[in-house]
Amino acid sequence: MVFSGGEAFKGAGAPSLKSEVSVTSNSNRVILDSQELNAASGPFNLCCAQAYSRFTELKRVKLHPGNMTKERDDVESCSANVYKGVQSSCLDQFEAVKACLSDNPDEWAKCASARRELEVCSVRNNLGELKKA
Repeated sequence: MVFSGGEAFKGAGAPSLKSEVSVTSNSNRVILDSQELNAASGPFNLCCAQAYSRFTELKRVKLHPGNMTKERDDVESCSANVYKGVQSSCLDQFEAVKACLSDNPDEWAKCASARRELEVCSVRNNLGELKKA
């Protein structure tokens, strides 16, 4: 076999896009800055565990991203719902975490108790997937 250069872009395990895949638009989105994303990461992980787990597993098996539209939309939708729930039900705890992370950029361990309070509030309010349980 002669190497033509095209092989460099196609590994033996390279994912392929299914021909019937269509890209959907998820209208339930929020745009977060890094501070908000870091502060909300605990509630996201707790309240969207199934969606995150499914998406991560498909990435692990190297499924083509175009074939993961439903799973990506599930992650985005759940995360948006949790964020909106945090804003309406746990705003004081969320702001405390953001402030703590901002005040301690190199020592986030100091924010563990504030993070815990936000996580407890998120679970108590049945945010994200917990609402269905």
